[in-house]
Amino acid sequence: MTAPDRVRLICTDFDGTLLNTAGTVGPVTRSALARAAGQGLPVAGVTGRPLRDALAVARDHGLGGLVVCSNGAVTAEVDSGRVVMCRGFAGSGVGPVLGRLRARLPGVVLGVDTLRGLFLEPDFAALVPDCWPHQKVPDALASLARDDQVVKILAVHPDVPGPALAEPLTRPEDGLKTTCSTPYFLEISPRDVDKGVSLRWLARYYGTRITATAAIGDMPNDLPMLHAAGLAAAVANAHRDVRRAADLIVPSNDEEGVADLIMMVCRAGREAPYADR
Repeated sequence: MTAPDRVRLICTDFDGTLLNTAGTVGPVTRSALARAAGQGLPVAGVTGRPLRDALAVARDHGLGGLVVCSNGAVTAEVDSGRVVMCRGFAGSGVGPVLGRLRARLPGVVLGVDTLRGLFLEPDFAALVPDCWPHQKVPDALASLARDDQVVKILAVHPDVPGPALAEPLTRPEDGLKTTCSTPYFLEISPRDVDKGVSLRWLARYYGTRITATAAIGDMPNDLPMLHAAGLAAAVANAHRDVRRAADLIVPSNDEEGVADLIMMVCRAGREAPYADR
């Protein structure tokens, strides 16, 4: 199995992909990330996690440059935390959206991912195993500060699995995009926000052709990124739809499959230095 010899940018999902089931990365992956950095090959995290959590993961596990979080809504500098791009809900528009979600499915429990933090209603964490760090609030809308911006809405229901929530909660005319990064809850964003849009933005930022990008993931929210990339990879533990969309399958997240992809690209790039784009 040989990687293309001109890949100039790798984008990787975090949970279930770069991170193992213990929520960390192994020594082989750390070594591969260091190798990529030494060759000038950017490896960008592109995750559904909220901003502060995504920054912590990137800093803890050796990623530099930029990190994309909230399924593509926010891009920030890893070192400084400065937000360089944000695509979210219009300030006054999120209230009606939350109201429609409650009216359409009684019993739905909501949360909002904002630039300031992740705010979840009380029953949310009880319904979602290994829930991300968050602030518990009595009402998702009431948590919003005037100078904050919602970048993603999260919805969970005690009787409906996450992927099945899209049908009762949303309509085509809503201008929303839904996806799942876990089986438990639904993630709702403005229609023009996804990981594929972010991969294209990163390619322009790094001065790289879209055909010279690689992406790797494990869940349906990674599909737009895989469809956009020049080389699409999936870890062996990925959702079946992600495996079907991939050009190649690498070992699972617990077997450090992302390291395999990085090293294939690094070896292929020996004859074409990454500084020369």
